[in-house]
Amino acid sequence: MRVGGSETFEFLRGEILLVNSSTALEIEFPDASADNPVECMVIEFDRQELTRIVERINETMDTNGHDERMELDWLNFAHLRSARDVQQQMSRVMHCYDNEHGIFRDALIESAHRELVMRILQAQSFELLKKRDGADQDTGLQAAIRAIVDKPSHRFSSEELAMIAGMSEASIFRHFKARFGVSPAKFAMVHRVDCARKMLSGSAISEVSYALGFSDVGHFSKVFREIVGENPGGFQKRRRATHLVHEQ
Repeated sequence: MRVGGSETFEFLRGEILLVNSSTALEIEFPDASADNPVECMVIEFDRQELTRIVERINETMDTNGHDERMELDWLNFAHLRSARDVQQQMSRVMHCYDNEHGIFRDALIESAHRELVMRILQAQSFELLKKRDGADQDTGLQAAIRAIVDKPSHRFSSEELAMIAGMSEASIFRHFKARFGVSPAKFAMVHRVDCARKMLSGSAISEVSYALGFSDVGHFSKVFREIVGENPGGFQKRRRATHLVHEQ
């Protein structure tokens, strides 16, 4: 996959791409054929509708005492690798399109759209905040995120993260839920699995498991499957097969 002038990157089953509709995409499907086509789900939003939904989300956050503001960064694209909540909500939206025909159809679709945008915002925040450098204004939340990202094998306690962020444990939990839709522990686990996906290309499953601080391979496999949707062995085999096709 290439987006605009980006470097090429792997785009695997279950992953999601968020882009401006005017951005050019270059996609190669090495496993696709006339007898084995590849299917992609695409949903396009009206820009004004997105703006209205985001503003309503920000109003709700402000009412509940959250200082952060959500926004869609259309100057960049977001490659969402572990966003099963977004994928599930996309399926719900498509279900509404296909199966709702009564007088409440439009209202149900609008509600499904709103939840999808919220899921995208949470998932995109996860992607973009991990990539920020020191040029942005530092915050306690960013300090906690940096600690998790820099030490994926470390199991940070709520107390440790609160001290790093300069917040109470309740406050940091609330900020993570507002920004990412998950607890700090779940945020750390998703990042840990993201690291595992990269490492599995060149390392044994047991090596990856222990390098990332899992107690045993069985626990690692269970967590990996819950987040990615397949076990590490299947993921590793498919990824290596994809690399072999590219080399040929």
